[in-house]
Amino acid sequence: MKKYFLQFSLVLATGLILLAGCADQKVDQSITAASRPKGKDLEVVWELKANGFKGGKALTAFSIKNNSAGTLGTNWAIYFHQPRTIDTASFDDRFTIDHINGDYFKLQPTDSFVGVPAGEKTSFEYLNDAWFLKAVDAPNGIYIVFTDDKGNEFEPEVVGSVTVLPLSSEDSLAIDGSSFLQIPTSTSIYAQNAMLDSVSKEGLCPITPSPLFYKAKEGQFELLKGAVVSFDQEIEAEANFLVEKLGADFGLALKLGGENPAVELKLDTTLNVDGKTSEVYTLTVSEDVITILGSDLAGVFYGVQSLRALCPVSAYQGKQEKISLPLASVKDAPRFAYRGMHLDVVRNFQKKEAVLKLIDIMAFYKLNKFHFHITDDEGWRLEIEGLPELTSVGSKRGHTTDESDKLNPAYGSGPFSSDDSNGSGYYTKADFIEILKYAKARHIEVIPEIDFPGHARAAIISMKARHKRLISEGKKEEAMKYVLHDANDSSEYKSIQNYKDNVICVCQESTYKFIGKVVDEVANLYSEAGLVLKTVHTGGDEVPHPDGNKKDAGVWAKSPICRSFLDTTEKYQKPEELFYYFVDRFSSILADKNITTAGWEEIGLKKELNEEEDLVPVVNEEFLSKNFTPYIWNTVWTWGAEDRAYQLANAGYKVVLSNVNNLYFDLAYDKDPNDPGYYWGGFVDTKKAWNFIPLDFYKEEIVDRWGNALPDSVSKQAEKERLTPEGVQNVLGIQGQLWAETVMGSDMMEYYIFPKIFGLVERAWAKDPAWASIENTEARKLKIDQDYALFAAKLGYFELQRLNYTNGGLNYRVSPAGAIVKGGMLYANTEFPGFNIYYTLDGSEPTQKSTLYTSPVKLPAGKEVKLKVFSVSGHPSKTTVLK
Repeated sequence: MKKYFLQFSLVLATGLILLAGCADQKVDQSITAASRPKGKDLEVVWELKANGFKGGKALTAFSIKNNSAGTLGTNWAIYFHQPRTIDTASFDDRFTIDHINGDYFKLQPTDSFVGVPAGEKTSFEYLNDAWFLKAVDAPNGIYIVFTDDKGNEFEPEVVGSVTVLPLSSEDSLAIDGSSFLQIPTSTSIYAQNAMLDSVSKEGLCPITPSPLFYKAKEGQFELLKGAVVSFDQEIEAEANFLVEKLGADFGLALKLGGENPAVELKLDTTLNVDGKTSEVYTLTVSEDVITILGSDLAGVFYGVQSLRALCPVSAYQGKQEKISLPLASVKDAPRFAYRGMHLDVVRNFQKKEAVLKLIDIMAFYKLNKFHFHITDDEGWRLEIEGLPELTSVGSKRGHTTDESDKLNPAYGSGPFSSDDSNGSGYYTKADFIEILKYAKARHIEVIPEIDFPGHARAAIISMKARHKRLISEGKKEEAMKYVLHDANDSSEYKSIQNYKDNVICVCQESTYKFIGKVVDEVANLYSEAGLVLKTVHTGGDEVPHPDGNKKDAGVWAKSPICRSFLDTTEKYQKPEELFYYFVDRFSSILADKNITTAGWEEIGLKKELNEEEDLVPVVNEEFLSKNFTPYIWNTVWTWGAEDRAYQLANAGYKVVLSNVNNLYFDLAYDKDPNDPGYYWGGFVDTKKAWNFIPLDFYKEEIVDRWGNALPDSVSKQAEKERLTPEGVQNVLGIQGQLWAETVMGSDMMEYYIFPKIFGLVERAWAKDPAWASIENTEARKLKIDQDYALFAAKLGYFELQRLNYTNGGLNYRVSPAGAIVKGGMLYANTEFPGFNIYYTLDGSEPTQKSTLYTSPVKLPAGKEVKLKVFSVSGHPSKTTVLK
């Protein structure tokens, strides 16, 4: 899976190396709470000075200004978050910095620090172990905690002003002196958009994903207010859904049941389209009636969704007395049975309403699996009967000295655990049942992820709190029942996300009692929703495995409980083998309840020593008979595992393709320093998702994670495995992923997902594009550009315009304007049609009241142009600046 898989050790830092002394005299240590500065009085500025410094390090600078009337002394600690680690050797003796856990750090002054007088500023430079490319790499969630003379803490305070100076120079953004992928400019965006030659709306199919067969005819059908919808009894729910949605979308009130129907919904179990019989539908809009036939309930439902897609987008703008639909014939069936979207609500929380909104949009675009990531290191998001600490402790983040009642902050969530904090929150049992029922009505299966044995810190801390509570009540036996850690374990390890204590003890029975309890309670919630829990995603990824070459190194290596277990079992000899023991035990708990075990690709792999004595992953044949479903993420070109999905599928595993380089939507759209998102796996935009060819990765435009095109000798090596006919049958489908490290709130969630999701839904449902069968590389690239121009036009004319209104409107990303000056004339363009460009010449930010660009404009000499794209509902792009 690899949320921000720092394989290259993204050990960078953002130093809240916040303070350096500038006064000549030591500050009086007896400063009172009343006289000391407040957090709001501090002004922090962070700056990247240079990447590629002293052998690949990053040189950064930190300054702090004291805007209070008092002196900033030494009785304080600054807490902050960053996805990199600091080169502590670059510090002077005025400060100490401690890595608390994960992305969480603490900076304190030493006795050598002389303080910052009122109104003055201090700064210093320091080194980080790797590069900075984006603003998301910089410090965030900064707050300060003052102490009295006895070391007692005052309430934490958020720093008043934090400024990250622009990371805009290509020289400063180079990595080790190489330019790699360029930062988008007005000129490069213009050239890219120019490849999407203007495509007429006429003749485009308004349904996404593209149906197998679509034919439009001359003429229209008028669907009038009060028209009758007839339906077979078995599909009353689907008929209700249609009436409710046309009412919500257009204010068009239809009648369920009656004579002379305008819309007919019918089941036809003999329906066969392109050899498929599941989720199949036909939709016919004739002059007299609209008819939807479905091979099953899901087929009828998808026919309803396609009917909604035929409704003109303009009809969303107000209450309608009638809707004019084009006469058309549609025959359709999905390519893959598994069409999924994954949402992480742990790193940053999403409220129930945001989840329901996403599920509804998924259903409109015919996705049918919702992978719900509800447990991880940074939080536990589901109420579990009988284990209250999982939410009373594990769902909250905030400043704490011992994590007895909440978890440490993470990912900039701040010191407070209020309900509106992105770091805190959970779903009650009633919330979760509502989500399940909502998804069920939309033919979406919710697959919960209960992530173990790594990524388990929230559960571990919660069960420690439970243990402490019950011990204080004198209930020792009950206290030990669900303990997840070995209290005497002295193993040293660090996870990819820099946690030092996030792996459960897999050698004690209390661990499996806990898992069994949780699974039972989750299954009960499904039962209350009228469902059966079919699949549990067990995670299983990113466990900091012991090093087979080093004695007593790594997770479980110094656990007395695990040492005792290894001494008494014949099957498992080394700590690194305990992962397979755990997967076997977890999957057995699920199998006993007729639940399928899913997990990230690691559950289908094992590590063996190669000729160089390095531990490398290979297919784990022992688990083939257990019906596991691995989700394959690690397909970054040049990392060497590009064909892992094909290896596992060919070996017999049923796999879900979750390829990072196409389907990780939390990765940034591009290299613009201010475009949010990580970039460890490259950059993912709408075209990158659309460009995905599930059963033949090698037909894509192959680039490394920095966007450099790779020659065939690298990207299509002969030893790379291809899918066999049997392997093709083992590919269940594909899934998009949104990890939430940088996702603050529902608007940001929508920004990351839309419009990238359109590439996902097209590849999950529709057949391969024609260009996928073109062997000649240059001819294929030409056809890719031509086809993407058609797809982009379809999104611009239909899908993005619809997102302005449906479900109250979505905060999708509006692509920035491209612009050039040629012959003294300003030329501007957009990626998607249907959007307006506004510009200014006076340095101000463009608004919808600025000058509208309609055709090339003569520019006054020496003027700076600012341009911004707006949707019809007012969604803005980022500003394009042309000098």
